[in-house]
Amino acid sequence: MKTVNMAPIELAKELDGLHQLLYKRGGIRPSNAAVEELAKLLLLRIASVREPPTRVGEFGCLEELMTAERLACDDGVLVAKEAFQVANALPSISAILPDGTTQSVWPLDEPLRIGRCDVLAEAVRILWSLEMGGVGSYDPIGTAFDVFLRGRYEHAGGLGTYLTPEGVVDLMVTTGFDLLEHGGALGAGRGLMGDPCCGSGRFLVGLLHEARRRGLDEAWLESGDPLFGADQSTSSVAMARVNLMAAGIRTPEVFVVDDSITDPWVTACSGQFSLILTNPPFGDGKYDSVEGIRHSSEFVPSLSGSARVDPALAFVGRCIELLAPGGVAGIILPDGVGDGPAMRDLLLGEQRLDLQVSIEGVVSLPSATFAPAGTTAKTSITFLRRAPAEAKKRVFLARADHVGYVMSKGSPAPDPLGDDLPGITAEIGDFLAGDVVKGGLTDHVTNRPAAELKSLDASTIDKDAEAARLRLKEAGGLEVRTILRFRGKRRRNLDQQMSFVSVLHVDDLGVVDWALASTHRPSTPGQLAEPGELIVSLLNPGKFRAAVVPLESGTIQCSAEFGVFQSDLNPFAALTLLQHPLVRQQIAPLGRGTSSSRRRIDAEDVLSLVLPPFDDDWVSATSEVARQDFARVDAARRSLRQLYVDLLEIDL
Repeated sequence: MKTVNMAPIELAKELDGLHQLLYKRGGIRPSNAAVEELAKLLLLRIASVREPPTRVGEFGCLEELMTAERLACDDGVLVAKEAFQVANALPSISAILPDGTTQSVWPLDEPLRIGRCDVLAEAVRILWSLEMGGVGSYDPIGTAFDVFLRGRYEHAGGLGTYLTPEGVVDLMVTTGFDLLEHGGALGAGRGLMGDPCCGSGRFLVGLLHEARRRGLDEAWLESGDPLFGADQSTSSVAMARVNLMAAGIRTPEVFVVDDSITDPWVTACSGQFSLILTNPPFGDGKYDSVEGIRHSSEFVPSLSGSARVDPALAFVGRCIELLAPGGVAGIILPDGVGDGPAMRDLLLGEQRLDLQVSIEGVVSLPSATFAPAGTTAKTSITFLRRAPAEAKKRVFLARADHVGYVMSKGSPAPDPLGDDLPGITAEIGDFLAGDVVKGGLTDHVTNRPAAELKSLDASTIDKDAEAARLRLKEAGGLEVRTILRFRGKRRRNLDQQMSFVSVLHVDDLGVVDWALASTHRPSTPGQLAEPGELIVSLLNPGKFRAAVVPLESGTIQCSAEFGVFQSDLNPFAALTLLQHPLVRQQIAPLGRGTSSSRRRIDAEDVLSLVLPPFDDDWVSATSEVARQDFARVDAARRSLRQLYVDLLEIDL
């Protein structure tokens, strides 16, 4: 069991004070630049430890100069600026490139920009208190980003690029290693670990710390050989290099690329990664590299022929290419991408067999996860493995409702309901270790056979719904798809002669107010439904609405919120089965969307519900009773309406 490391908490408090100092006395803007300046000072800290006698002009040696007291002097800024130039040029303080050559952490003409001695001295006091390297170390630059930026990295180009919260990194790192261990691919010499869009290196540092915690060879880790990172941003790469050096890596292999998806150095590592963890940039249609799309479509075939794609999908293809056999990737994706057609085809469709890729699990994150960055986009973590898909393999699905913070007055504040992520991490570990009942649901995690998955959306898992589903399956129940077929939408302009059914015309028993429907004339065209078909509302599943189109109504129109289904069973019996409490318990928590009243499901959600078992005698008896009851209710409605109309004849 992990223990809480208090060092990052104390560092965050110190950095928050420095942040306030910068605002009061002036400093570096924007906040990105302020964090980068802290990284430069951290490089000076590393240099003073590794090369203490190094001379800095006529001022003295690094060991003597790099103290808060010395840098608080009038010439402190000048000393620090010259010291940075010296340290950045040291051969022992450098990164290694894939071709074996070395490179300075920052370009040699990059200056230190801090201009106030008091701010400089306070920053040095904080950074010089950090423990360098070792199992107990952490991510100082990531912590600075959390404090200074409240999670957001300012970026250009319209891409959604957000720093990954520490709790999410911890879950992904632990689960990634658990998956490797479960698949027999954990250990020194088993391949690279890294992030092809690494930013400031938060995943790289997390991978290093977890590898140490699990006892991987320290000399192998400190060599930097197993860790690999790339990014488009020169400043981000520099900060990732410093982050890894602070964690004990002598010469990190992190480098700048124009495009990680097409870069030849990255391509040279194809098939060599045992573990990739990444939070790629996203944005619908934001990636338009012809070469990159062509390359990615070899691993995500649905991208073939596209002129513009979401870069997140292109990175999914790149990650699959980079993985070694048995290797694992954990990728943060917006829900529209993670459970979109391309990912469903890739991980649930037939092409997964050709590509030798399988789904391991999905963790749904709440909209609060990246709220400090200014976005409430719903995201999920998809874990996949470069291995043949197995129909009997079980896949974990998890849903986090709380990540430890909420937004209050524009800033993150502790969530009074806590943080689900540590518990989910432990529960996934128990599942992978075989300590969880098949199909059972703990507080936030369940598991299902891969062959049963029709969606990659884990946000809808619910303890009561999973229990209802399992109970019906154990009783011999089958999925709705065994009796219903989704017919698809047949659009038609409004027909004044047809009844038009909206969701408001159907009550919770499935009774339609046909009298109102016969006179309803909305402004929006609907879709056709034939006698004997079922219409099921795909809006707000918490208020389930479904009905049968009776023979006497003829062809009708219904609003677009309905799914229209053809039944291989008597439709009234089919409707009765859908109304079973354990079926409604399954459908109630489903739905996508941030508004509770506008949550939507799709036809696949309906078809995946498990029904109670039935036989022919039950179908025959029940269908006739239901048909007669619906007819009586309709007749009673019409009779009451006529009674109310007759009131007009009362002599007043």
